[in-house]
Amino acid sequence: MKHFLFRDGRSRSRSGFSLVEATLSLGLLSFGFLTLVPLLGVGLKTARVAHASRDTAGIAQSLIEEGKQGTLATGTLYFDFQGNPTGASQAAYTAQSTLMPMTGNVTLTRMTLQITPLGTPNRARTYAVIFPVPQ
Repeated sequence: MKHFLFRDGRSRSRSGFSLVEATLSLGLLSFGFLTLVPLLGVGLKTARVAHASRDTAGIAQSLIEEGKQGTLATGTLYFDFQGNPTGASQAAYTAQSTLMPMTGNVTLTRMTLQITPLGTPNRARTYAVIFPVPQ
């Protein structure tokens, strides 16, 4: 035999969210995300600029070492994203190097490097260093 449960007319409290509460919370969350979306673009741009600066500094360091050893060729050089020398078709960076003896001092050489990411000529970096002439 089955027992029937009769309700006495009182409503029991239910757990969970009402439709109004869920709608309000979704509205607040979407407003928060919409205010943060522009920061994502700024962060991506900053990361890209920082990566290019790090790459150009690495390329400059390797070219300065070559210049100190006396093995650096002047003119336009091409590099990939990792800073390895490459051909013009696979290049991500171009480097212009000039070596000049210091005026009045024959034992010192001035080297100037201009490293430019391809496609963004306004982000060119210029490095200059003075070192003794390799023997």
